[in-house]
Amino acid sequence: MSRRHDLKREKEHLIRQIQQQRLDLAESKTRWLEKTTRIDRSWQMVFGLRRYLVLGSGVMALYGIRHPSKLIRWSRRALGAWGAIRLFKKTFSAK
Repeated sequence: MSRRHDLKREKEHLIRQIQQQRLDLAESKTRWLEKTTRIDRSWQMVFGLRRYLVLGSGVMALYGIRHPSKLIRWSRRALGAWGAIRLFKKTFSAK
C-alpha cells in the first residue's frame, strides 16, 4: 500500500512541477514579446519597404558605376546624418 501511495505522491509532485514550468514559460514568453516589440515593428517596416529598397539599391548601383566619388561622398554624408539623428533621439528622449 505504501508503494502505491509513494507513487501517487510522486506523480502529484511531478504534475505540480510541470504546471509550474508551464506557468514560467508563459511568463517568459510574455516578457520576451514585450522586449522584442520594437524590433518586430522595425522589421515589419523594413519588410514593407523592401520593394523600394531594392529599387533604390539598383539606382544607387548604377549611379555608383557612373560617379564613384560622388557615391562615396553621399554615403558618408548619409551615415553622418544617421548618426546625428540617433544622437538627437538619445539626447532628447532621455527619461
